[in-house]
Formats: sequence, C-alpha cells, structure tokens
Amino acid sequence: MRPGQIEPNDLELAILERLKRQENSIRNPGRQLHVLSRKFTGVGSYTTFNVAKSSVDTPKRHVVLEAVIAVPGVEHGLGAVLWLKGDDPECLEVFSYAAELWDGVHEEFSVGPKG
Repeated sequence: MRPGQIEPNDLELAILERLKRQENSIRNPGRQLHVLSRKFTGVGSYTTFNVAKSSVDTPKRHVVLEAVIAVPGVEHGLGAVLWLKGDDPECLEVFSYAAELWDGVHEEFSVGPKG
C-alpha cells in the first residue's frame, strides 16, 4: 500500500464486502469511499472514512465481522468491526486475536468462517 492512498485497499474492500453481506443496509461500501486516515497500532488498525454530510447527525452503530481474516504470521487471525454513522461507514477497526502483533501487511490474506 502506498502512503497517502485515499481509496480502500484490497483487505479493507474484502472486509467491507463481507460486512455488506451481513448487513445489507450499509451504504457506500467499496472503492467510492474516501479514506481520511489509517492508523496502525501494532495489533490492528483504524481506517477512517469521509462521512456524507447528510449522515453527520445520525446515530452511531457498529457491525462485527462474522468471519476470521487469515494473514501470514498471525496465528489466531484478525477480526474487524465497522463503525457506522447511520448506514455510512465511518471507521473500520481491524484487530488481532490474542493481542498478536500485526504490522498491517496483508498479502495472501483470506476471509473465512469463524471457528
């Protein structure tokens, strides 16, 4: 991923697509989202999206990914939570299970069933 990339990357797109299948009310999933920032924590990441002005005053809610993201080097995998303002994505949180270190590298990832 290039620094300053303002479109969702392949991992973010795959997570958003899976979340959309879980919760079909989610609006604007995919490449039309504008990424404002990405923060890597060592055990996960936060990707903040530009929220439509029409959604600013709507209630916040979240959707938890009902799958495990497999990435090389993270034994227990990753999970994700999408924070929404109304039905618009606001922030995608990706986290490692068992507080395993993850540096954000996601080549050869897969999103599979939990358990």
